[in-house]
Amino acid sequence: MFRPKRRKLQAGVPSASMADCAFLMLFFFLSTTKFDAKYGLGIVLPGPPTEDTERRRLEDDALTRILINREGLISVNNDVVGLNELEQRVRAALAHNPEMIFMLRTDRQSKYVNMVDVLDRLRVAGASRVNLSTN
Repeated sequence: MFRPKRRKLQAGVPSASMADCAFLMLFFFLSTTKFDAKYGLGIVLPGPPTEDTERRRLEDDALTRILINREGLISVNNDVVGLNELEQRVRAALAHNPEMIFMLRTDRQSKYVNMVDVLDRLRVAGASRVNLSTN
C-alpha cells in the first residue's frame, strides 16, 4: 500500500490580514497626531492692476533702496548700516516724505532671517510701503 509522505508544517506569520492591520495602524496614528500649522509672514499684497491703475515713474527722492548682501550686511542707498541705524534712517525718511517707498533687495545667498529682521525693523519704524525683490 502506498502512503503519501507527510508534509512538514512550517511555522510562519499569516499575511492575509497584514494589510488590514497596517491600514488600521495608519488610520490610528493619523487621527491621533497633532499637526502644527506653520505661519508665514503677514504681508498684504496688492491686487492685480485694473484699467484704472495709473502707472508712474518714481523719483529718486520717493524711493529708498535697502540691500542685504550674502554676508548679511545691510546698506541703505549704498551706505552700510546696522539694524538700529536702519530704523533711525527709516524714521527720518518717513519724516521727510510720508509716502516713501522702501525697496528691499536681498541676495539669493543671503539668509532668510536677515530679510525678516529688516522687515521687522521697517514695520517698527512705521514703513507701510515696502517693495520686496531678489537678485
